[in-house]
Amino acid sequence: MISVKSLQRVALGTAVLVSLSACALSKQGTGTFVTVPDEQGRLSVSSESYQGIAPQRIGFADFTQREEYALFRSETGQSEILFMETRREHGRNIVLEFNKRISDTVPMWRFNQGRTISYGASEHIKTDLGGFWVQPFQQTDTGRPCVGFFGSWDVRHGDPDLRPSKIMFGYHCNVKGTPMSAQDAQAFVQGINIRGISIPLRVKTAYDLKDGDAPLPPREQQVANLVIAQDGLAGGVSGLPDFPLLASRTYNEHDGKRTP
Repeated sequence: MISVKSLQRVALGTAVLVSLSACALSKQGTGTFVTVPDEQGRLSVSSESYQGIAPQRIGFADFTQREEYALFRSETGQSEILFMETRREHGRNIVLEFNKRISDTVPMWRFNQGRTISYGASEHIKTDLGGFWVQPFQQTDTGRPCVGFFGSWDVRHGDPDLRPSKIMFGYHCNVKGTPMSAQDAQAFVQGINIRGISIPLRVKTAYDLKDGDAPLPPREQQVANLVIAQDGLAGGVSGLPDFPLLASRTYNEHDGKRTP
């Protein structure tokens, strides 16, 4: 007799295969994809818009880097953020190559794709994580006021191109009819922290599973996690189709030559 659990696994695997995009098909074997419990998440947002809201988090890891995708959604707004960092335990000569403007990253999110975007002036501000570029924008066809942000830090000085080992970018949008001043936009970005960097870790992160820890989820569940990060959740438009970005690169500091 076939067990209910076996049928559930078959159903999950079938649903995942049906929903896989071309991007998910090409990236499902690049590393591990886990659902990150909120107490193990790295990204922390202090905005009142998301107080009491448990974000959806998906983590990716390979031998050179980690990425955490987080979706914050409430009745008053929506924010999606991606944090990337290199893994120094597998080599110090690893950097991230992702030099983008905010006007490049905003359309990467499904929430902004197909929308008419009007950008304001960008500004550089200081946060507990370092310097960030902040740029207000509006979805003119929906009337939603938003802010985009981008920051990179922890530059590897042995790298001939002085690339960073940590990058964070994303957006935050209010609902239509709720204005967002320049001060509001800056305050939102300044209220973002990363556990283990600007504030303490709560517990060991979900990325650092070692021998003796709980096993990784089955592959079909990992693929389902990838689809969530790329295509979003029910209840609204979200997702980052290019997740994971796979931005890690190695460099040779002895001869100044980069390796792909």
